[in-house]
Amino acid sequence: MSWLRDVDRWFLNEVLPHAAAYRARAAHFCGRDEADDLVQEAYARVLAAPDHMAIAAPRGFVLAVVRNLALERLRRANVVRIDFLASMEVLDVADPAPDAFAITSGRSELQLLLRFINELPAQCGRVVHMRKIQQMPPARIAEELSLSLSTVEKHIAKGLALITKARREHTAQAEEVCPTVPTPLRLPLT
Repeated sequence: MSWLRDVDRWFLNEVLPHAAAYRARAAHFCGRDEADDLVQEAYARVLAAPDHMAIAAPRGFVLAVVRNLALERLRRANVVRIDFLASMEVLDVADPAPDAFAITSGRSELQLLLRFINELPAQCGRVVHMRKIQQMPPARIAEELSLSLSTVEKHIAKGLALITKARREHTAQAEEVCPTVPTPLRLPLT
């Protein structure tokens, strides 16, 4: 078979032996009726890849292409069958946005941090605020405040040490206010 290209040999040896797994994955996402079409489309995408030799795990790559194509089809479909929605839950497509608890927790952490920065000595607090909140580089802080770079770095180190100490004390106070409650001994169910 000297007329075969390298990509054809690679496809025959690395991709095609796992055809049953691709069809099973495709059938899971879009049903047996459309599984073969989805696998053929995945093969076309794989063969169109710019560098097939760079694909370290061809089986996993094709399975990922099948999954992505199934998702693409589901997104484009005007009417989606209910059993396809169940298979989408398996994909664990989570909303990347933070939930209400994460937002509230982040805000309270930021307020606490700002309070600790405001309690620092004036110059130290200004430097830490510019570095950590405004995200300015130390050289620019030194330039704006007419300080040496060494002084800015010392203020940052001192400020962070004081903030760390204040956080520890705050956490210790919170634990004193809310002591841990011993959990009751649970007997095994028989």
